[in-house]
Amino acid sequence: MDLINGNERTPFDRSIDVRITRLRGKIEQDSKHPLFIRTVWGKGYLFSPQGG
Repeated sequence: MDLINGNERTPFDRSIDVRITRLRGKIEQDSKHPLFIRTVWGKGYLFSPQGG
C-alpha cells in the first residue's frame, strides 16, 4: 500500500479492507460467502484461484 499511495499506513487503517470488499463484489458470486478471497483472521487475506 505504501508504494501505491505513497503514504505510511497505521495499524487501524481500513483502506485494505475497503479495497478487498470492492474486489470481492466484482469477482465473487456471493460476496457475503467468498470463495476466492478469504479472510485469515489475525493475518490478512488469502487468494485462492480455484475457489476453495
